[in-house]
Amino acid sequence: MKVDPSGPNHYQRQSVVVAGMTLSYVSAGSGRPVVLIHGNPGSSEDYTLAVVERLSQSYHVLAFDRPGHGYSERHDSVQTTVEVQARILRDALQKLAIDQPVLVGHSWGGSLVLAAAVAYGKEFSGIVLLAPAAYPSVRVEWWSLVPYFPLLGKFVVKTLTPLLGRAIVRRGLTQAYDPQDVQPDYVEKSAAMWMRLDRLMAGASDERTLPASLKDLSQRYTGIEMPVVIVTGSADRVLDPKDHAYPLQQTIKDAKLIVLRNTGHQLPQTQPDAVISAIDLVWAAASKGKSKAARN
Repeated sequence: MKVDPSGPNHYQRQSVVVAGMTLSYVSAGSGRPVVLIHGNPGSSEDYTLAVVERLSQSYHVLAFDRPGHGYSERHDSVQTTVEVQARILRDALQKLAIDQPVLVGHSWGGSLVLAAAVAYGKEFSGIVLLAPAAYPSVRVEWWSLVPYFPLLGKFVVKTLTPLLGRAIVRRGLTQAYDPQDVQPDYVEKSAAMWMRLDRLMAGASDERTLPASLKDLSQRYTGIEMPVVIVTGSADRVLDPKDHAYPLQQTIKDAKLIVLRNTGHQLPQTQPDAVISAIDLVWAAASKGKSKAARN
């Protein structure tokens, strides 16, 4: 594993190589493992702002940069679907000897956690889904299509992104935070990272390929058998809970739904208490289940 000094001030940024691809993550604390997965676009810093430090007082926390995001590599943006990223994450955890973690996914990261639960359910203690994208009705943003127009896309990405990039990021984050206030420092750091060409291509591909993946995955949610807590904001303008969180809770057996009133989409930054409480609930249910199984 390597250490990159460009990570958050009080965390060592580490990396693990999976299938010839370097994945970056931060690690903190000790005890039962909790793995944090960000949305699209995003990075592990979505969690280091408000969640990791407090969570690490009780758990061993790992916050990953998904392939092509943050400081992680990505070899093929078009083919690196949510199912592929779930496999890459699972292989990384096996390589790091992280046994039976609770997976936490925000937004697009919730889709990845659902894909992992569907494919490798017995390898996890439970899952927490924060404002998850669960069904193929997800909105595909216009910017995700631009890089794939041969002439116009190349011109926009190389010429206009430096001029418009920050405005696009600020608009998107304002919508995600609403009705809470946007954190200006987060906007500036996000714009600097998300508008790099390779990061932009990864985010665009993730946006475009997700609906097709969710069309298949959503047919298999009934097979998820583990503790599940879903947290959503009643005022989410990015992923309407009526289209995602609510039907998902009805589909997964014994899933618990927590609705935060007057709250938007950006839960890891705006509602850290609720995120940590949801993780505690899943671990409590997982521990109870293991004790019951041992008695039987």
